[in-house]
Amino acid sequence: MALKPAPLMAADDIHAQLRLRMASFEAFVAHAPFAAALIDRSGRLVAVSPEWRDEDLTPNLRPGEPFARCLMNLEDVESLDRCLASGESFSRYRAQTGHDGQRIWRSEFAACRDDEGTIFAVIVTARDVTGYAQTALRAERNEQRLKLALELDDLMVREVDLKTGEVYVSGTCLELEKWCLFDRDPLEIVHEDDRERMAQIMRARRDGEAAVFEFRLNRDDGVETWVRSVGKRFLGADGKPERLVNLFKDITDRRRQTEAVENLAFRDPLTGLPNRAYFQRKFQEAVDACEMAGEIFGLIMIDVDHFKDINDTLGHDAGDALLRRLADVLRHAFRSGDTVARLGGDEFAVILRGLHGEADMLRPIKSLQDLLRQPIQHGGRSFSVSASIGAALHGDPDADPSHIFKNADIALYRAKDEGRNRSILFDPSMRSALEQRLELLRDVRAAIEADEFILYYQPVIDLESGSVAGFEALMRWAHPEQGVLTPDRFMAAFEDQDLSLKLGDVAFETALKQMRAWLDAGVEFGRVAVNISAAQFRSGRLAEEVQERLARWGVPCDRLTIEVTETVYMGWASDVVSDTVRKLHAAGVMIALDDFGTGYASLANLRQFPIDRLKIDKGFVQNAEDAAIVKAVITLGGSMGMKVVAEGVEDQDQLEALAAYGCDQVQGYHFSRPMPPERVPGFVDGFVG
Repeated sequence: MALKPAPLMAADDIHAQLRLRMASFEAFVAHAPFAAALIDRSGRLVAVSPEWRDEDLTPNLRPGEPFARCLMNLEDVESLDRCLASGESFSRYRAQTGHDGQRIWRSEFAACRDDEGTIFAVIVTARDVTGYAQTALRAERNEQRLKLALELDDLMVREVDLKTGEVYVSGTCLELEKWCLFDRDPLEIVHEDDRERMAQIMRARRDGEAAVFEFRLNRDDGVETWVRSVGKRFLGADGKPERLVNLFKDITDRRRQTEAVENLAFRDPLTGLPNRAYFQRKFQEAVDACEMAGEIFGLIMIDVDHFKDINDTLGHDAGDALLRRLADVLRHAFRSGDTVARLGGDEFAVILRGLHGEADMLRPIKSLQDLLRQPIQHGGRSFSVSASIGAALHGDPDADPSHIFKNADIALYRAKDEGRNRSILFDPSMRSALEQRLELLRDVRAAIEADEFILYYQPVIDLESGSVAGFEALMRWAHPEQGVLTPDRFMAAFEDQDLSLKLGDVAFETALKQMRAWLDAGVEFGRVAVNISAAQFRSGRLAEEVQERLARWGVPCDRLTIEVTETVYMGWASDVVSDTVRKLHAAGVMIALDDFGTGYASLANLRQFPIDRLKIDKGFVQNAEDAAIVKAVITLGGSMGMKVVAEGVEDQDQLEALAAYGCDQVQGYHFSRPMPPERVPGFVDGFVG
């Protein structure tokens, strides 16, 4: 059975229904608990709610009048027309100033439709959103300000949702954005030289804590770019990280400026190494690590051997070249993380962190010594350099850290005492030895001021003539309490450059004064031999000084013999020594090579230097097993036109053997011990060969 269509509603019925529905909406609006107004199909006001009247939202507008009269602008009018015509909703904010200040309203237009969808009215609502709007406005302004600040400061924000993997980038610094994006591993944007350091920082960081990183970007175009990044993982309700936020800033210019300032404040301008100020800072860091974590660190003190001589003889340019070369050597000998500093002059120091024991410090020291053996080229000349090295460990958190400086200095002094060009690791026993040495040096200085140093004279006998050929002047200390002391009791003073020079000056002046007195008294003393130390050669004017003093005392040059040991001839600045003895030899001063055979002079050296006398060390003379060596030296000296003097002759058998070998001259206890000057005239007059 076919369904019959519903009968169409009559037009009167439709109008009646609309009127009913309109009446319902009018009643609703008239009693609505919020600000509302009802507009009919023609755009006229039908009804308003009590709150609408209370808020005075449509001043002077009565029902039946066009609602467009109370709208603020053409856009609102057009929006109302579209809502009436097509049902398009509309929403806007507007400010209204009243007796209680400015308020912000949100107005909305909504169409009213019948069952057929035909629009028959529009309801207008108004809500006071002053608080909400101000908050939203502030948020919007803050966001704008933040973005402006980021753009002005070239900052870039990168935020990652750790759950979804979504990435947000602020887009405020396109240059950084090229290089600061990464997929999973943040270290992929870090330069390879900084990755390990960065990895350590990241491992130490805790979730929820902000961390600051400074690193170079891993750029494939090779441009060095330093970045400062502040990063933080934000935790979710479950306590697990849910967001990672990083703020990136290009600090390349600032870094360069900082480095420039630090170079001025903490860099030695000559060598480019850290200076004393920076060294003190790093030393304190090492001390703190020792006290907090029990870390062992080492201190190495380095002094260039005879540096003053290089400046005096070769010039300050050569000295500067040496210091720069030593700085390069130090950089290669130690780890990049070790602090290598120039403390001043020829003093250098190294701090080594994270050591396990002595071996960790001795290895780089050996490497340093190997590198120092390579000669330095400067001004067309090649010269070698050596250094004395003292080292100490600090691993006791309760110990005074200043002791490590003292300990390293003590080891350095010991290295110098033992002949320089060596390294010494501190041992507690060295402290008392150094204190004794320092006390001795203080006493020697005082004794020099008090004229307590005198000369004794040991005769040199000529075997062919059987007469006294001369005397060797030997230093003695007339100690007021201990009596006359031999050099072995104050040998440390000869190893100190300053005291060695002063003692040498005392010996030379005293000998010349005594020679003048003997000449005036008619004593036939022959020649007097005076030992010359390395320190006396270092001025570069020794030849001139000797001749000036000889002239001042009126002592002929042929009355003087200077004795120089092999170590002085062959040691540092041997060319300076050679030039000096040549000048003295040309002036008539006799040159003797002392302690021959105990050093490392070669036959070539003997031909190179103007040597008149070879002195055989007493150790060979007194040892019968060394007879072959003694014979060879005597033969060698004779073949080269030199006279040979044997030291330490103590008995008749030794004397007869030396005479049989053809030795020219001898000295030793067999003839006389060293004697005070007043006994020399009697010895000369009474000597019978």
